[in-house]
Amino acid sequence: MTLHEDYIIEQFTLTDSDMEYLPELLTHAFLEDEAAQEEGATIILSEENFRLIFGSPTIDREIFVRARYKPTNEIVGFLGSLHKALSMDDNEYKVSWPVWLSVHKNHRRKGIATAMGKKMLQVVKKAGYDAGVAFHEFSQHGLEASKAIARETNLPMIPLKIMNKYIVRAYDVKEAVKVVKVKWYERLYFRLKQKIGKVQSSRVRLYHPDDLDQIFELCKDLSNRTQVAIIHEYEDLKWKLNKPQVLCVVHEDEQGKIDGFLVAWEFLLAGFGHSVEFGWLDTIHSYNLPQEEAVSLANFFGKEALKLGWKGIQTPFIPYFDPKPFKKANFIFFPKKIGLYLFNITGIPVPDKIDSIYFEWR
Repeated sequence: MTLHEDYIIEQFTLTDSDMEYLPELLTHAFLEDEAAQEEGATIILSEENFRLIFGSPTIDREIFVRARYKPTNEIVGFLGSLHKALSMDDNEYKVSWPVWLSVHKNHRRKGIATAMGKKMLQVVKKAGYDAGVAFHEFSQHGLEASKAIARETNLPMIPLKIMNKYIVRAYDVKEAVKVVKVKWYERLYFRLKQKIGKVQSSRVRLYHPDDLDQIFELCKDLSNRTQVAIIHEYEDLKWKLNKPQVLCVVHEDEQGKIDGFLVAWEFLLAGFGHSVEFGWLDTIHSYNLPQEEAVSLANFFGKEALKLGWKGIQTPFIPYFDPKPFKKANFIFFPKKIGLYLFNITGIPVPDKIDSIYFEWR
């Protein structure tokens, strides 16, 4: 679709003042989405959430795009980006991760989403990025927008991984189902899985800032052993883990060295006129742990999440960890298709078959 003449698509530099008004635009777009109207389970994005995603001192604040409505000069569309280092077959690449594509309800079907995506590609290409990566739910409009961008720019859009499961762990089913459309038997199943099991291990605890170096080394180890993986930045990880909206729990081995951890950040899950505090499960590092220790880590995480008022947690299932301990800890894995795609800007070599992949959600 061609962009309507009443709109301007422009690159802009994200400032602190932008973080005050943009969450309202994004929240309006999320709440008015057709799928959200029917199913719930969308997001109210607070300024604190927005700053958690885009406020890191390591972020590239030049890689942002917005849509402006000429008659009123109003901002009616937004597309942000996170910059990441991507390891693929032992080679490192600079990639942009476009996120939170949003268009105001009154300005949809004007070609804005596709035009913002094309502008973002121009911006990241000029800035020297090797590729763009994007997650898309098969039921959302973003996938169609990305396909249109790839088609109109003749840019290869390569599926790196198609994920078929989504994870939910409900800690307060009565509150959680206020914002999500569920069938009666699904509600019953969630209630059966609500109870948090005992923490059998004595080697789990909350994160302390002194743990940062060990956690960073674990992140590097997982990236090194995975065919396609993000590479963490030390200062960004430090900044994230010290934010009050972030919950991190760790597991220690018999010598007191950290050998596993879970990280999630708080957001408001919304639907049908209600909102509840939820956690977005960002990172799971459990590959060093015996099953029962991983179960204890998950149960300890749940007890700490309840103390924060979280009614549950959710995340798409990226299969870089063993799901068995988390199923035992009453995490629910249900069918939902989400694809991870790569826009190959500079023609980097992409393996025909990807055996292992490690990504997170911020």
